[in-house]
Amino acid sequence: MMAKLFEERATGTVAIVEPPVSRSYARRAWFAFVVVTAGAGVVLSAGLAMVWDPVAAVAVGTLAGAVIGFVVAVMIRVWPVLRVLWHWAAEIVLATTVIGGLSVLGGTTHPLLALALLVLTAGGLAGYGRTRRFLRTWTWCSVVRHRLRLCFAEFIRASGRVRPGSLPLILVARPTRAGERVWLWLRPGLDLADLESRADKLAVACWAGEVRVVRASERFAALVRVDVTRRDPLTELVASPLASLGRAAIEPAPPVSQWPGLNLADVPEQLTNPPRAGGRR
Repeated sequence: MMAKLFEERATGTVAIVEPPVSRSYARRAWFAFVVVTAGAGVVLSAGLAMVWDPVAAVAVGTLAGAVIGFVVAVMIRVWPVLRVLWHWAAEIVLATTVIGGLSVLGGTTHPLLALALLVLTAGGLAGYGRTRRFLRTWTWCSVVRHRLRLCFAEFIRASGRVRPGSLPLILVARPTRAGERVWLWLRPGLDLADLESRADKLAVACWAGEVRVVRASERFAALVRVDVTRRDPLTELVASPLASLGRAAIEPAPPVSQWPGLNLADVPEQLTNPPRAGGRR
């Protein structure tokens, strides 16, 4: 039993891009290479044939079309990897900055000094209220982006009508008073109605109280906005001057005779209804 418990097992591999998505983009890249090479080769050959020898024009046009097709195919083929790098861009930049700074500082001074400086900096940022709230809100933005990405992947796996590789592109996220706001660019196969019907699942995935999905552009239906509500800003205590104004309104005003700079004895009498000629006062 102990041998079975501690025996070596084959470890699986973790892929940055799922195999179905990779195969789908490989087919798209090959198709784009053929189409772009043929189209660009014909157009360039026809244009060069006006000034060059037809044989040389066809040869140069075909070669240039193949180069353009190859560039387009490479861009399509590596797009899933670029999308993953975009989703992890903030974490990659932060890790590169911290590790690079520690390496440079440790190489110029002492590794323990670099580690102590890192601990003191992190402690100072976490101890000060404003920086702690700033880091917390932007950390939640990063968490929400990844949670939405995983939730969309589950939606696509559960839906047979959506082909692989149509995950929405998560553009940017920023904090709000109530939570986070994320902008998405939808791919073919998903629309606003699908996301609205699954708003409760999005809220569960983002560990939030409520999620609202609205259209972010009147021109582009693919651009949508996700508002994640994590707290109610209306329940916070806000200093308002209305209380002091209310107390001032309740206090009785001083009599007119006590107003400063006003002497009623110097004011002549004003007749409300002046007398008419031949009539009574």
